[in-house]
Amino acid sequence: MTEVLKGYRDPVQLKIAAKENLDGKWLVAIAVTLVAWLLVEAFTYKNGGNTSFRLVMENGNLVRAANPNSSTNNLMSLVSFIIGGPIYYGVAGYFLKLARRIPAEFTDMFSGFSLFKTNFVLNFFIILFTALWTLLLIVPGIIASIKYSMAYYIVNDDPGTGALEAIRRSKEMMDGHKMRFFEMWLGFLGWFILGIVTFGLGMIYAIPYYRAAKANFYLDLKENYSV
Repeated sequence: MTEVLKGYRDPVQLKIAAKENLDGKWLVAIAVTLVAWLLVEAFTYKNGGNTSFRLVMENGNLVRAANPNSSTNNLMSLVSFIIGGPIYYGVAGYFLKLARRIPAEFTDMFSGFSLFKTNFVLNFFIILFTALWTLLLIVPGIIASIKYSMAYYIVNDDPGTGALEAIRRSKEMMDGHKMRFFEMWLGFLGWFILGIVTFGLGMIYAIPYYRAAKANFYLDLKENYSV
């Protein structure tokens, strides 16, 4: 286990903060998560579902191949690729508002379309760079996805940030904190496994919970990071 650094919350504290953020807001948070999944992921893969690896990657839609024998899956993969960036931005923004105790609405998940070009390009480069690292081995691909995991929060906080600049800042922010992030993710592993064995039902609870903790993780990084 990594040392808990001064100014940063440990995984248990992040989970406590996430539950506090979601108190009284579970239904909307679940709706945001479920609709995002339906729009971006549900019909993209031939098994139609999430995996624990996908929960680490979170933005790598095209790294897993769709069924080449299904024109519907291929079409949905294209739709996923086109709208993925804006949706991920909107979901990140929604949970970031919860973490900051700012009123958040279901419609926040569509806010990324106002910055469509930036978010589309950001999604493209995250997919590309993660896929290239994954070609080496699975572990470098996971590490790369963790390094890029703060990019959408960065663009939410600074909408003028370009896609590559957001990725660069995310890598800088995560320097020295990748293992902390992975340990936080491991704290949700039991929930993810439960979600898989219950054919996705457990994910209804696990994913909003995880995203709320991840938004708090970003706030810790931002508080101690200077551009």
